Amino acid sequence: MAKKARKTLPGREDPGVGFLGFTIRGTDVATFRRHILILVALSLVVKWFTILLTQNVFLSFVDVFDITYYLKYALKVLGGQIPYLQFPVDYPQGALLSILLPLLLVMITGGLPSLLAGNPTGYMLFHQALMCLFDLGTVILVYLIGLRLFGERRAFFSGILYATAFSAAYFVLTKYDSYPTFFLVLAVALFIYGRETGGYLAGAWGFLVKWFPVLALPYFLILDLKKGAAKKAVARNLGLSALLALVFTLPFFMLNPAVFIRTYTVNTGFSTLAHGFIFYLDFITRTLTGATFFPAISIALAVVAELALLALYYREPRTDHLTLCGFILFAVAAFILTNKIASPQYMQWIAPFAALFLAGSAGEALLFYAAQFWFFLEFPVLYNVIYNNIDGYLPAGAGFPAVTFLFFTVKFALIFAILWAVWRRLPAVPGVGQGPKAAPPG
Repeated sequence: MAKKARKTLPGREDPGVGFLGFTIRGTDVATFRRHILILVALSLVVKWFTILLTQNVFLSFVDVFDITYYLKYALKVLGGQIPYLQFPVDYPQGALLSILLPLLLVMITGGLPSLLAGNPTGYMLFHQALMCLFDLGTVILVYLIGLRLFGERRAFFSGILYATAFSAAYFVLTKYDSYPTFFLVLAVALFIYGRETGGYLAGAWGFLVKWFPVLALPYFLILDLKKGAAKKAVARNLGLSALLALVFTLPFFMLNPAVFIRTYTVNTGFSTLAHGFIFYLDFITRTLTGATFFPAISIALAVVAELALLALYYREPRTDHLTLCGFILFAVAAFILTNKIASPQYMQWIAPFAALFLAGSAGEALLFYAAQFWFFLEFPVLYNVIYNNIDGYLPAGAGFPAVTFLFFTVKFALIFAILWAVWRRLPAVPGVGQGPKAAPPG
């Protein structure tokens, strides 16, 4: 696990703790190991508690629809069909790992006859275990990033926040979003620890899993350029990332362009779902004017928002890693808010970064947990109670759905409050007396 650090002699730099290729300073081996074990144990306990809370306290459900959807793809492969060639897949090529590995584990453990007989339990359990491993990796990475940005005490509290994010824990056990989220956070961790090439490659692989991790790469590039990184090194990183993406996409495109293109455009044809900010804005305009136009311009809004954030970051005088993390959070949040699907599990994507920024005070930690509670109420507790993805806000056709509208107003207020709190935590602009409130060390 962690390698024992050599004793630091007076006047010499702390050699740090070695962990999976990272050199971590500002802590000792015993404390580091203790913190990692506590965070891992806490994360597992919270997942178990979340299931109990869902079923026994709120009398709600554990949504396994998506896992059964993944299983259908896995069984087609088992039957000899080639994905993206003989049948379409709604997810990019990297997602096949999380689809097929649980099937392989079922086969290894002798559970295939039961699976083929119609019992998906083994596949579901292996899928949940795999997602838990990815999420445990994210918990550790949040702690590592916190050590780099803040110090031991604040890093540990950031890890605790994410490990106890119970809404995110619910989606760890029901979706595959832990997998791309891990690669987004891994990309950031590698980059800020000086493993820039690894950061670019992790972001590129994340793109092959579920698109959004690629949003980190332009910010890596801009920071490299602002810091005067060698152009050859930057070009190499971009080239290797592009090569990785091409190796896993070009063969499928050449074999069946139509099916391949469907994978990357299928979401644009979906209806606007009631979870999202686009539906919320459209509901307001439909109620006030009868007009509906936000779904039609959602892609344009996303492009404008992302380009505006990139332009703002390019003009930023700050070149620290905390500001980098803040803008990556903003970019992912902008993608979520302008996405007309905006499924509830999307909020898991920003939870690791929110945990890093909101660990600076009790008030901000309370905001983090308030948002987690509200997201948990949204799904699964209040699904089919105050809204669903068929009728929208409920009760449908029975006048103004005041309770539902108020609930989603609070949800989006919490999201924007988090974004504002993150902005305030960015370091002060060098040479400027007034600026965002800097995050204190430790």
